[in-house]
Amino acid sequence: MRLSWKEYALSLALVAAKRSEDPHTKVGACVLRYDHSIAGLGYNGAPAGISINWKNREERRPNVIHAEANALRYAQPNDVYLLACNLMPCRNCIQLAASYGITEIAYVEEKIYDSLSPQLCQNFKIKLFHVKLS
Repeated sequence: MRLSWKEYALSLALVAAKRSEDPHTKVGACVLRYDHSIAGLGYNGAPAGISINWKNREERRPNVIHAEANALRYAQPNDVYLLACNLMPCRNCIQLAASYGITEIAYVEEKIYDSLSPQLCQNFKIKLFHVKLS
């Protein structure tokens, strides 16, 4: 059976997450254009040239660039429609997605639930899809 575009993008996001050095939470993201081509892939990690002590969770949190931001950096605003992530994006990443004109967000799980995320999606008219991959 052929994968849907959301399943395809989520599968790519899961592969991208494997690049993360974060031993606690590995996150991957994929952004698709309206023609379904890939606009960007990203994973959570340190900015280029920066070293993070991954064992210290309090030190790593403010220094990690989220997978969604890393994937969107290659996109052109209003040229993309889908942001697919293995985890539901946080409020900041949803705000960033909205600034790029994202209209759909697909995710696999809610590991770290941000109660404002669904409300922001509603405010920004972003359709939120919880997809179960087989």
